[in-house]
Parts: sequence; C-alpha cells; structure tokens
Amino acid sequence: MATIVKIRGSVFIGGLQWLPAITDPATGIIYEYAGDAREFSPATVNSGRSRVEQEVVVDFVKRKLFTFANTGYTTLRQTMPGGVSEMKQGKAPTDGVTVEGETWGAMSCSFVMKASAANPLRADAPTVDYELHVTVHGEDGKVDVRGSHDGFPCFEFYKQVDFGDFEQLYTHDFRVTGDAPAAMAGEMEYHFERNL
Repeated sequence: MATIVKIRGSVFIGGLQWLPAITDPATGIIYEYAGDAREFSPATVNSGRSRVEQEVVVDFVKRKLFTFANTGYTTLRQTMPGGVSEMKQGKAPTDGVTVEGETWGAMSCSFVMKASAANPLRADAPTVDYELHVTVHGEDGKVDVRGSHDGFPCFEFYKQVDFGDFEQLYTHDFRVTGDAPAAMAGEMEYHFERNL
C-alpha cells in the first residue's frame, strides 16, 4: 500500500536565459523578458526557476491533501533608444493556483489541479493555464491523470510514491512544438491522458 503520493507540476520557460527581444516601433524601446534557463527536472522546486510551481501531497494515512503553490519572479529588461537599460521585477499572485473537487474513496483520492497566472509586469498579458483531473490509487500509488494546457511555455508533471524517485507523468516543450508566447491566449490547446 502507498501511504504518501506527491503530484508535482511546474511551468517554466525552458532553455532560454532571455526570450527574443521585442522592439516597440512607436518608441524604439526594446523589451526582453528573462527565461528560466533550465531543463526538465522534478528537483527544481523552490529554485526560482519556474513561472508556476504546484504540489499536491495525498496522505492515505491521514486521509488528507496537503497543497503547495508558488510563482516565480518575472524579470523585464527595457533598453531605451539611447542604450540605457532598466530592470523591472514582479511576482504573480498564487490565488490562481488551486486544488478543487477533493473526493476520497476507500483507497483512492481524486482532485483537480489548476493554474492560471499572468505576467505581473503587463496588465494585458494572457494567463498561462493548465488543468489536471487526477485520481491517485492507494493500493499501489498508481496515478490516472487527464489534463489540458497552453502551448507556451514548458509544462512538467511528476509523481512520487512514498518518498521514492520521481516519475515523469507528462512533459510539454514549446521548443519542440514551435509554440510562442501568443499560445497563452485563448483556450488550452494541448490535451493528454496518462496512467502510471
């Protein structure tokens, strides 16, 4: 029997220290947003290298969910036409990173993990979103997940049973699919199912 199963999710801008620069044609100001300069790994929690972090701990002994949420700092470098640069930082609130619909069976627990967070430095920024419908089975730690998410940036989800190694449930890499920041606008266009 599994006593504790963790589900860990993260959203990050993979492999890039800076996103491609955007020049405002009216002002000549160059805007550059920092990436997270990392690759896929369950070990990056609380490192400041993610846009969104979420963890749900299913404790079958206490029959309780423990939830954790965090957002990373967004860094913007603005370069004026004369070459002078200014750095700005902001942190999105975590109120859009939630767990809903907690339901316990005799040896299972189901819930919905959601995240919706926007660039705190742009009032008109679209949100990065995901939604996962998760069932964790206490007999063996098996996880059934059905999820949706935006095309940008990178998404990663893992499970850990009884403090063992993390196992990959799902990853999405915008560098492979060719998605850009505009993919955050509108509906979530990627969908997946996994049983592990």
